[in-house]
Amino acid sequence: MTSKKASPFRLLLLGYGHVARALLPLLAARDAWLARELGVRPLISGVGSRSQGFFIFPAGLDVGSLVQESGPLMSLQPPGTRVETAEAFLYAGKSVGADVLIELTTLNPLDGQPALDHIRMALQTRMHVITANKGPIAYGLVELQKLAHAHDAQFRFESAVLDGLPLMNLSEYTLPAVDIQAFRALLNTTSSLVLSMIEEGQSLDEALARAQQLGIAEADPWHDLDGWDAVMKTTILANTLLEGHLLPHMVERAGIRDLSPDEVRAAARSGTPIRLVSQARRDRDDVIASVHPQRIQPDDILRVGTGMTGIISLETGAMGPITLVEHEPTVQQTAYGVFSDLVNIVRRRQGS
Repeated sequence: MTSKKASPFRLLLLGYGHVARALLPLLAARDAWLARELGVRPLISGVGSRSQGFFIFPAGLDVGSLVQESGPLMSLQPPGTRVETAEAFLYAGKSVGADVLIELTTLNPLDGQPALDHIRMALQTRMHVITANKGPIAYGLVELQKLAHAHDAQFRFESAVLDGLPLMNLSEYTLPAVDIQAFRALLNTTSSLVLSMIEEGQSLDEALARAQQLGIAEADPWHDLDGWDAVMKTTILANTLLEGHLLPHMVERAGIRDLSPDEVRAAARSGTPIRLVSQARRDRDDVIASVHPQRIQPDDILRVGTGMTGIISLETGAMGPITLVEHEPTVQQTAYGVFSDLVNIVRRRQGS
């Protein structure tokens, strides 16, 4: 491809946890590729965090220089302009030319707030939006897609369900009219890891500590173990893949909190390990979905790998079963899903 002159592409990061910190070195490592293939150079126009504050950088921070900083946001050089609220952060970011809001705040399974309002605001100012946050999509997908269309913006969320696995892109770009009728999946990495470690004789606390060390657990890990993370993901998939109209409270839910270690270990010894299974299917004009712990039989397609392996099996009218597997995902895969959304936004904006 002919080399292009790289133009600044300004990013606003809202949320500065594990995913953001994995995304920055990925962007820095792909800097030459982005310039060569897409003609863009990412600049950070602002970084905001509920715990550290919200900072705007009018001239833009080079991604590489931000990667090298290990201190708090307030110590970044050159120093940013501090604003007091997330709302002021979004407006200030737009005023200095931010092209994309990358929304990476923590999950609120009750109503998706305040991330839902933040995404609304960004789209209304014609900023493109990428999020890995399941809550806003589970509660407001149709509204947010309409807002994006009305304001000539793009709204993408590849990382919200299966980390970097290209499930949304697969459905959107490569499976036209395939007629997805149902799915079964292991969508919550933390619960799979916890159950696997308990099977090996470790305690719940040890398993949760490992999940948090890897950066895969929610800020409140009981959102994972009580099934809320899986419910959010199941809602998103039911609405995007099966054209449902579900809200999270419409998904039948049971987590793994009440499973005893003896029960988990006995199931594994019998050859039918317990995993938290998400499933949904079309039923005439409705979509029915659930999240439950189930024993995985030896011939079940979901019985792939151990530990943190994520898997989804789609039942389709045109191609029969299609199964996608993501082996041992970490926060790096989630960051890559955000990166792929960014690439798709640039490509679509350029008409390529």
